[in-house]
Amino acid sequence: GFGSLRVELASTAMVGLAEGARYLVEYPYGCAEQRASRSLALMLAADLGAAFNLPGIDPAKEKPAVQSSLLELTNFQCGDGGLSFWPGQCNATSPYLTSWVVHVFQRGKKLGYTVDDDMLARSYNYLEGRMSEPPPSNEGWRPAYNAWQAFVVKVLSEGGRNADSHFNRIYEYRDRMPVFALSFLVDSLQARKEPGGARLTELRRRIANSILPEGGTAHVNELSDPYLMWFWSSNVRSTAIALGTMVRGGQAGAAGSQPVELIRPMVRWLMQ
Repeated sequence: GFGSLRVELASTAMVGLAEGARYLVEYPYGCAEQRASRSLALMLAADLGAAFNLPGIDPAKEKPAVQSSLLELTNFQCGDGGLSFWPGQCNATSPYLTSWVVHVFQRGKKLGYTVDDDMLARSYNYLEGRMSEPPPSNEGWRPAYNAWQAFVVKVLSEGGRNADSHFNRIYEYRDRMPVFALSFLVDSLQARKEPGGARLTELRRRIANSILPEGGTAHVNELSDPYLMWFWSSNVRSTAIALGTMVRGGQAGAAGSQPVELIRPMVRWLMQ
C-alpha cells in the first residue's frame, strides 16, 4: 500500500534514447526528406563515436550506410536542379526540400563524406533562380514564403554563394517569419562571419523572446500557422533548430546573444 521512488543513474544524458535510435535505423525510409533526415541523424551520431553509446547505432557500421544514402539521394534531383520527394516525379520540385537535402550534404561534406559537387552546384543554381519568385498574392501564405526563402539564404551562404541581396530583402519581413526561419537567418550571418551587429542582435533577441521557460525546461513556442505544416513545423523541431543555431554560434552568454542559461533547459526539454 505504500508508494515508491525509483532513481536511475547514468553517465550520459542520452540514456533513454535507445528506442528512438532503433526506430531511426530500422524504419523503411522512402521519400527524399526522410532519407536525408535519417542520414543527418546517423552521420551526427556516428561522429560522436564512443562519446555517447546509443544502442543499435554502431559508428563503424553507420558511416558506410550514410555514404550509400547520400549517393542514393542524387536520384531525387530533377533536370532543373531541384529535388522532388520521389525519384522521377519531377512535375514539381520543392525549394524547401532542396534546401534541406543541400543542408544535409553540406554537413556530410564537413564530416568527411563523399558528396557529389556537381549535384550541389546544380542545386545552388536552382535555388538562386527560385529566389526571384514573387511573394504570394494571398498574404496568408507570407510566413511560409518567408520560411523557405530564409532557408535558401542559409544554405546559399553556407555554400559560399553570395546571398546578401536576398538576405537584406527577406530580413525586412522578420515580423512575419516563424522562429525556425529567424534561426536560418542567424545561420546565414554566422556563415558570412558578420560581426555582432544590429541585425544579429535583433534576430537573437526575437529567438530568445520565443523561448518559453517551464520549470527546469525551456522550448520554442513556434508561430501557429497552418501553412507551416508543409515544412514539418512543430515546437520540437523549432526548438532543435534554434538550439543548433545557438550552439554553433559559440556566443552563448556574450553581449547580444542568447543567455547561456537557456541552452541546458532546451536540451532537457528535447530529451523529455
